[in-house]
Amino acid sequence: MTRLRSLIPLLVLGLTLVFGFGVLWTRHESSSPPKRAFYYWKTRWVGSPQVQSTLSQNTIGTLYMRFFDVGWDEVGRAAHPISALEFASPVPERVEIIPVVYLVNNVFLNIPYRDVEQLAQNVGQKIDRMASDQGIRFGQVQIDCDWTDGSRRNYFHFADLLNRQLQEQGKTLSATIRLHQVKYAERTGVPPVDRGMLMFYNFGRIQADATRSSIFNAQDASLYASFIESYRLPLDVVLPLFSWTVHSREGEVVGLSEELTAEELDSFEGFQKLSPNRYTVQRSFFFHGRYFVRGDRIVIEETTPEMTQAAARLAKRGAGKKKYATVALFDLDERHLEKFEPATIGGVLGTF
Repeated sequence: MTRLRSLIPLLVLGLTLVFGFGVLWTRHESSSPPKRAFYYWKTRWVGSPQVQSTLSQNTIGTLYMRFFDVGWDEVGRAAHPISALEFASPVPERVEIIPVVYLVNNVFLNIPYRDVEQLAQNVGQKIDRMASDQGIRFGQVQIDCDWTDGSRRNYFHFADLLNRQLQEQGKTLSATIRLHQVKYAERTGVPPVDRGMLMFYNFGRIQADATRSSIFNAQDASLYASFIESYRLPLDVVLPLFSWTVHSREGEVVGLSEELTAEELDSFEGFQKLSPNRYTVQRSFFFHGRYFVRGDRIVIEETTPEMTQAAARLAKRGAGKKKYATVALFDLDERHLEKFEPATIGGVLGTF
């Protein structure tokens, strides 16, 4: 008994050290800033000086690169890859590349359940080939699909199969998550992946001639943000750094374009300016490969640094105790970067 009593202080000291270091380790982990990332969504990688400078000045360690899309061929009744990324220059060194595949929801509405396994194999193999050709080593793949009730069964089956393939290679799978899928998680379901990338923009249906930006506005975002903390997947977050034009006809949206700019619309006589960033079409014509009909409306929605900063603050507040491991910006495009100084980008990423 005497010997046992003599050991008690040592046991207490040992437990104190173990739990003490555990607390210190937990605090260190929770206080570590998230990784910084950008999305690259063009069909051709060039790696311009401006792009390279943005990556280095903001210590961007990760690039989510869209490798290809998967669409549905109505004639052949099969899924097929489209718009594969062309590499015109080497990918940046010392930056982690995460291949992203965008899958049109129509694929999973149409594909037979029995064919999903082959689709998962085809997607995995194409990613491997593209990465190998460019000498890209990757540890994560991301899939992007705005699934619906009708496509969920097939899409989740696809995600599960692809995830198993990657696990055998020691890799992980992430999926993009829309805010409505966070708020209504019980109805929409949670995909069988390792982690989610929360898209903190585009909160609902894009409307013609809307009074609020469909890319980001705090009023709509606040309706969803409080549900982030309780979402069942570990989350990263991507914030908006892009602009687009909403093309509508007779009150219905007929398309989106990131190519049209206010300078082009102002300089072409076919468009009449109604107010800042709002135009009407004067006559019918083709422009940038798109057909415009007299009376069509054009609205330019621009993301400002103030909007992106507001999105960052709201995303952080909504996460509560849930910590994002990565904070990304969408997307890495020279036209968008011109409006965002490095200090502004650093300020947004430094919010977390």
